[in-house]
Amino acid sequence: MASGNNETAPLYCGSGMDNFHTSYKNMHGYVSLVVCILGTIANTLNIIVLTRREMRSPTNAILTGLAVADLAVMLEYIPYTIHDYILTDSLPREEKLSYSWACFIKFHSIFAQVLHTISIWLTVTLAVWRYIAVGYPQKNRVWCGMRTTIITITTAYVVCVLVISPSLYLITAITEYVDQLDMNGKVINSIPMTQYVIDYRIEIMSSKAAALNATPPSSAPPNETVWLNVSSLITSTTTSAPPTPSPVVRNVTVYRLYHSDLALHNASLQNATFLIYGVVIKLIPCIALTILSIRLILALLEAKRRRKKLTSKPVAPAASNGAKSVINGKAADRPRKNSKTLEKEKQTDRTTRMLLAVLLLFLITEFPQGIMGLLNAVLGDVFYLQCYLRLSDLMDILALINSSINFILYCSMSKQFRTTFTLLFRPKFLDKWMPVAQDEMAAARAERSAVAPVLEKGRQQSQVVTAATSTNITQVTNL
Repeated sequence: MASGNNETAPLYCGSGMDNFHTSYKNMHGYVSLVVCILGTIANTLNIIVLTRREMRSPTNAILTGLAVADLAVMLEYIPYTIHDYILTDSLPREEKLSYSWACFIKFHSIFAQVLHTISIWLTVTLAVWRYIAVGYPQKNRVWCGMRTTIITITTAYVVCVLVISPSLYLITAITEYVDQLDMNGKVINSIPMTQYVIDYRIEIMSSKAAALNATPPSSAPPNETVWLNVSSLITSTTTSAPPTPSPVVRNVTVYRLYHSDLALHNASLQNATFLIYGVVIKLIPCIALTILSIRLILALLEAKRRRKKLTSKPVAPAASNGAKSVINGKAADRPRKNSKTLEKEKQTDRTTRMLLAVLLLFLITEFPQGIMGLLNAVLGDVFYLQCYLRLSDLMDILALINSSINFILYCSMSKQFRTTFTLLFRPKFLDKWMPVAQDEMAAARAERSAVAPVLEKGRQQSQVVTAATSTNITQVTNL
């Protein structure tokens, strides 16, 4: 920000960043709309498949909670991108910046961040659960049971709402402006009508004027005049007189989301909010996911090495007389795991690899946002205006893609998910031209048929207990 002593603000992002922002902004609305529509369909399918009885597990419960949060983000972003990007040039200014839309923007700023934070911490939970399953399999059922998982998911939703919502609500407020438009509809001037904004800008202009008056005359350019227009609160430096403004055709009342009075007079609150966003919400989960992902990869390699050692056919140990030990007329080998156990371990490894892909994709999209938030808190408003705002659309689309692509990962890397999805949605007439592997279909149907009797038996036992209780109550009443 230029001041009376001709100090210039540091340049963090040059004109190249501005050109990128301008060119991408024209297509962001359509790109984000397509991503949101596809993401809504994908996450809906995720929820339908993952909540089937044969798919119920702690890991799939976390993935379901993640899909619900991502689906809500997609649905909420669709009206935002249509109004602010696709229809922005066709709407009149008073409709584009109406009070109802300002309320929606305030809701959008809180809702999207809360749901995104929920997704982040559910992803961390997923990594922790998977690491326990691979590194401590004997403790997995105790530490990561279904009841514990449901409590953890519910806690993530509740805590994120209670922690994130108040801070974001306090630092923003809806303010009223009067925009003066020329005959082409271009804004000539924007006059704040909300009193605390007027007072704050007067304070800023007064402090600048005082700093300029305190400057030694020799250091100030000759004939420099500072014009303070109280109505518009815009400072202009000229060599003679203010420029003649364009004729005002009409005035329109608009509403914008702006810093609240509390945030304007409390810079530490703004910095704390950016630090919470950049460090607590972004960097800490990303660092935790990086460590857990590395540990998961090492655990996978160790499991592969151990399985190879167990399944290899070793040379039988020699007997005391130099001959091989014989059992039932055959040379004794090391006991080998049966095929069912080996297939279960391979399925565990496939699931771990799929979840690793989810974690790594999450890191690719979230780490840059965390670094940007941290730089924003450290470098201040100059970095925010030069870089952060210009990259906000790009960060949005990366987050939306991350929330949409999980369905592709599940289908490509999870045999159980793929088979269950096929049983649910595949039209039967396709079987003539594109037959499905019968072993996959049979395994899925067997698993479903195995689950159903257990549930039916539990229901029958419950009915028997209820009937017996009712009989005892009747007998006691008759006595």
